[in-house]
Amino acid sequence: MPSNITQNNDLGVCGATVTWTLPTATDNSGIATFVSSHQPGDVFPVGTTTVTYTATDIHGNVITSSFTVTINDTEKPVVSGTP
Repeated sequence: MPSNITQNNDLGVCGATVTWTLPTATDNSGIATFVSSHQPGDVFPVGTTTVTYTATDIHGNVITSSFTVTINDTEKPVVSGTP
């Protein structure tokens, strides 16, 4: 599972595109499904978002694991139209 991620917003955007290495899931009986609330390459808004992965084995046993993505707004406002 990736560690928590913190990065600055993309220039001109109130968010950022974030990537990470996909985690994997294994089980002695086999994995039926492995789903995520977000994907690498998604755009995350300013603030903190929890990314959750859920693995279900072929017998219905479920485990979830998560990490956070925090985007900081570091872009200053721009004043225009002043005389």
